[in-house]
Amino acid sequence: MFLKQLKYLVCVSITLTISGGLFAQTTVKLATVAPEGSPWANELAKIKKKIESESQGQIKFKIYPGGQMGGENEILQQVIRGKLQGAGLTAGALANTVKELNVLEIPYLFNSYAQADCVLDDHLLEDFRKLFEAKGLIFVTWAENGYRSIGTKSAPVKKPEDLKGVKIRIQESPVHIAYWKQLGVSGIPIAIPEVLPSLQTGVVEGFDNTPLFTLAAEWQTAIKYFTLTRHIYQPAAILYSKKYWDTLNDDQKKTLMGEGNKLAPGARQAVRSIEKNMIATLKKADVQVYEPSASDLAGFKAAGNAVAGQVVGKIGGQSKQIYDKIQKAKAACGG
Repeated sequence: MFLKQLKYLVCVSITLTISGGLFAQTTVKLATVAPEGSPWANELAKIKKKIESESQGQIKFKIYPGGQMGGENEILQQVIRGKLQGAGLTAGALANTVKELNVLEIPYLFNSYAQADCVLDDHLLEDFRKLFEAKGLIFVTWAENGYRSIGTKSAPVKKPEDLKGVKIRIQESPVHIAYWKQLGVSGIPIAIPEVLPSLQTGVVEGFDNTPLFTLAAEWQTAIKYFTLTRHIYQPAAILYSKKYWDTLNDDQKKTLMGEGNKLAPGARQAVRSIEKNMIATLKKADVQVYEPSASDLAGFKAAGNAVAGQVVGKIGGQSKQIYDKIQKAKAACGG
């Protein structure tokens, strides 16, 4: 009789453990275009290790770096549909769905990393959390791509006039498109995995991105010049599919979200800490790096100032409210 009762209790215990509570098994497939070995991929690897450990292996992570699941727009749609459970994506790509994110990419919007952090963390976090969820996405934490600059194959770019007639790969975003148009460039949107072959074959002659991403994607092998215009600060975000999120219990959600929504505290600092080294690495790769003077940048900044007036009222959603809130927050945050 005792043995039968013992077996019954063991069975009940196992059933409860599996069916209700943290230990219900689940797998998170999380994709990014960030190449393996980049700070983003390394940060995702840390997240994988942390969550699998805290869940005692009951939450499994499979990370797909380097655009294995397609470009950013393709990854985003898979997350919304629940085919992928999570992703790390730039604001430029996410803005195709969460339109208000376009505002964050207005050229020369932020004066410094510190100002960007203050605005995003202390003044806009809850706004964007709600905007993400309304589009089928669960916001986890901000990350970043950094400040975008210009790489070219055949001639250096020191002022906007140097871009005349140059075919530039651009990110498909109304803000990016408007900025390049303001600079007199007809940009060509190309998905991340296709940029390097497009540079090699002459489909495009240049691009804009961060020094870090340029090296991580090996685009420096196809250019000779890199101009540090730092024209767009580009945040990124780690997020989950709401369709997937709604299938989880509270313990799983708590583990996947991380304490205080700071699952990846090093996601931004890891990018910033190696920026100088990345610029030095570009130089070692025989890429001529140009640091523009204030007068050189004047034309780029003037074009950026024109973009804000062009796009804020046309983006839709709560873009005007977000833009106004940013301006107010910047005054509170300082430079």
